[in-house]
Parts: sequence; structure tokens; C-alpha cells
Amino acid sequence: MARPKGTTRAKKPIMKKEFDRLINAVNRSLDIKSPTKLKLTRAFTLLYLTGCRVSEIAYFKSDDVKQMIEENEYSLTNDTKTHSSRLISFDANKTQIEFLKKILPTNDGYLFAKNNSDKAMTVSALKLLMNKFIHRVLGQLYSTHSFRAGYITTAHQLGLSLEHIREDIGHKNIATTARYATVTSAEISRGKTLREW
Repeated sequence: MARPKGTTRAKKPIMKKEFDRLINAVNRSLDIKSPTKLKLTRAFTLLYLTGCRVSEIAYFKSDDVKQMIEENEYSLTNDTKTHSSRLISFDANKTQIEFLKKILPTNDGYLFAKNNSDKAMTVSALKLLMNKFIHRVLGQLYSTHSFRAGYITTAHQLGLSLEHIREDIGHKNIATTARYATVTSAEISRGKTLREW
């Protein structure tokens, strides 16, 4: 079922500048408890590095992050929107791996466990937690999906073909990928600011 007319608004991508603002705001926030800070930092970092949807990271465990660090890649196989498996690769110069090491939990279990529980948060609860914080820091034109738009835009600015990006991100239709890549043409025209690790 399509959204009713007039209910959607253009969203902005989360690029490096916005990602840094979010992480700094999490670290400085006095009204958020430590477990929630960890969840937000982990979720923002994973979405920024991978271009995944929240549903694709919601049930990650510490072993998944360990695998990413050890192998510089991760095979994402799940029953979320994409349905098909895809390979997430991390940079050869190890900068992304350093980001992953910072969010690696010291204990086993879910990265996004319910408070005082060994069960994972639901996708909707994790998304709500993240969006509430994103809106507070960046405004209403940003959401968790803005990480995906930022990932696609950065890849496009780096010169990767839309077909390569489509396959990497898991879109079925290249038109969807193109829509993400062109939605931020203002970013491209402002000097092609690339993601700097």
C-alpha cells in the first residue's frame, strides 16, 4: 500500500559531518544512561559503515562484530526486506575496523539487548530510540534511513557505478539506487565532499 499523498518529506543523508555530530551528542548527553549511549553509538556506527537498514543490524551479536573485525567482511543473510544475502566489505586501510573495535562489547550477546535482559530489542523499538535522538540532534529531515542515503551518496561521489552500488546495498531495482544517489545533488555540487575516515 502506498503512502497517502503529502505524507512524505524529502530526507537528508547522514554524511560524515552529521555522523560526527550524532556521536558527539551521544557522548555529551547527560540525560541518557550508559547502556543507551552504547546502543546508540553501536547502531549509528554500524549504519554509517555498512549502509544497512535497522532491521538488518537489530539482532547482531558481539560475535558478528568480531567476525567483521577479523575478516574485514561480513556476509549478511537475513529475512528482512532484501531477502538475498550480500557481502559487506570493510576498507583495506583498517580505519573502519578501528571504528568497529570501539563498539565491540566486552561480553557476549545482543548488541541491542532490552534493558536488564538477554533478549534483543525489537526492530521498531530500536528504530524509535534512534529516530528520537536523531530528530533531537539533526532535525526532522533526518532518520535512520538517512544513513543508507548517505552511504549510497558517498559511494556515488567516489565514482562507483550505480550497478555496483545497487548490488552492494541490496536493491532489486537500479532506479531505487539512482533516486538515493541523486536526492543529494546539492552535496555533490558543493565540492563533492567525500567521507573522510
